[in-house]
Amino acid sequence: MPKISTADMHSTQIQKHLLDWYDQYKRDLPWRRTKDPYAIFVSEMMLQQTQVKTVIPYYGRFLEELPDWPSLAKAKEEKILKLWEGLGYYRRARNLQAAAQKIIAEFNGKLPQTREEIIKLPGVGQYSAGAVLSIAFQKPEPLVDGNVIRVFSRLFVLRGNLKTGANHEKVWEVARSLISNKRPGDFNQALMELGATVCFTDNPQCLLCPLFQFCEAAQRGIQSDLPEMPKAAKSIEVPMAALLLENKKKILVKKRNESEKWLKGFWEFPSAEGSSMDEARQKLEKEFKIKSEKKPAKDVKHQITNHKIHLSLFTASSQKPIKTTSHLKWVTAAELEELPFSSAQGKLRQWVLKNISHKK
Repeated sequence: MPKISTADMHSTQIQKHLLDWYDQYKRDLPWRRTKDPYAIFVSEMMLQQTQVKTVIPYYGRFLEELPDWPSLAKAKEEKILKLWEGLGYYRRARNLQAAAQKIIAEFNGKLPQTREEIIKLPGVGQYSAGAVLSIAFQKPEPLVDGNVIRVFSRLFVLRGNLKTGANHEKVWEVARSLISNKRPGDFNQALMELGATVCFTDNPQCLLCPLFQFCEAAQRGIQSDLPEMPKAAKSIEVPMAALLLENKKKILVKKRNESEKWLKGFWEFPSAEGSSMDEARQKLEKEFKIKSEKKPAKDVKHQITNHKIHLSLFTASSQKPIKTTSHLKWVTAAELEELPFSSAQGKLRQWVLKNISHKK
C-alpha cells in the first residue's frame, strides 16, 4: 500500500472541510441547477469580472432567447448585444458567439472536453477552461480567479503581486496541488464561494471559515494584510458630449463602428470626446452643422477600466437635412428602446424617453 505524505493528508483535509461547508452553505444559483455544458459555458463567460447578482437576470433572459449552440451561432450581433446590454465587457458577447460558431464548425456542435481544445475557443482563458471542464464535465482541472487568489494568499501566506508573473504561477501550482478527482467542479465552486461570501477583501469572516484551522495568515493574525495588491492605475478623465436631435417625432442615433476604442456595434446618441466638455460639444456642432444648448440636459458618470467618463447630453435643432446612412438614422421612441445601448448611453436614453415632448 503506497504511503500518504503529510502534504497529501493536508490537501485531503482541506478538500473535505471545504466541500462539507459548500454542501451546507452554498448559494442557490441558476447555473448550479443544470448539467447542460452550453448553459454552464454561458454562465462562465458572463461571470468573468462581473458579480453574481448582476449576472443572474441576464443569464435567464439570454438562455430563453438563445437556448443552444445553433441559435447562438446564427443570431444577429445586434440581438446578442441587446441581450448583453448593461452587463459590460462587451467583447465577451462577441467571443461567446464566435465560440459557438467554432463549436458548430469544428467540434460537431459539442463543447470540447480537454484543456488543449477548449482553450482554442475565443474568449476562453486558463480560468474559464478550468471552470467549464470541472463543472460541466467533472474533469480534475484547477482554476484561479480573484476569489481564489485571496483565499490562497491567506491560507498559505503567499506574498507579492499574485496576479502576474512567477507569483501568479505559484497560485496555479497551489490550485493544481489541491484539485481532487472527486467532485472537482464542486471543489472549484467552493473555493470561489468561500472568497465571495466569507474570505472578503475587507473584514474577512474568519470565525465562519471552514478552513480557519489550516489558514496560516489567520493563525498569525495577518489576514487583513493579504493579498498584497499592486497600486491601481491612475484614473483618466474623459469628457464626452452627446447630441439630442429631434425631427418629426424621431431621434437621431449613431452606430459605433469597428474603429472605435470601446463599444463597437452599439448604438448611441451621436457623441464626441474632447480635452474639455466644451471642445467635445463643439466637435458635434461642427460635424452636424448645428448649434446646441451650452448647458447639458443630462449628465452621466461612468467608468471603463481606469477611464472616468463624464457624459453630457446637449439638445439641439437642425436647420439643414442630415444625410442618413446604415450607421446614422432617425428612429421613433419605440425603436430607440429596442436598439442595444451601452450602460452610460442607456442612462441618457432612459432620460430622453421620459422627457422628450412627444412622450408626454
